[in-house]
Amino acid sequence: MIFVTVGNPTQGFRRLIEAVDRLGGEGFFNEEMVLIQSGNNSDLRPSNCKHEPFLAMEDFAKRVNEAELIISHAGAGTLLHVIQAGKVPVVMPRQKKYGEHIDNHQVELVKALAAEGRVIPAYEPEDLPAAIEEARRRNTQPVPPPPSRMLDLVAQAIEELLNQKK
Repeated sequence: MIFVTVGNPTQGFRRLIEAVDRLGGEGFFNEEMVLIQSGNNSDLRPSNCKHEPFLAMEDFAKRVNEAELIISHAGAGTLLHVIQAGKVPVVMPRQKKYGEHIDNHQVELVKALAAEGRVIPAYEPEDLPAAIEEARRRNTQPVPPPPSRMLDLVAQAIEELLNQKK
């Protein structure tokens, strides 16, 4: 199974969903089942992939663990779960220039994690096929344990965000 997640931000992320759905329609995924957690994109209905708008945390964790390939946005919480599950995901960061986020912190996070070999970036839809092929190759190899400093920084960022919402 291929699991695609765009998280729960209020901004939509059509760029990733439409690109994955288009690849599905072109037969790129062969017979593999593709499940898209489509988030706040209520007007978007993928026609070539299964989708669910939101998943309970237990279901999300189950999908991450079961997936042979994960394609996601660059939400810190999402990436923390995926990396802790020992996966190397394809990650398309939300970008300010497309109205997908208020700034480009996801681009910065992807660059940092890609430099450590923890994620495979796909900044634009046309980057997805090569990134997916690289992820398939890398996910057959053992993943080194994540550096504690990076996980500490991500965990700290998540904690700070949660405390701001209180």
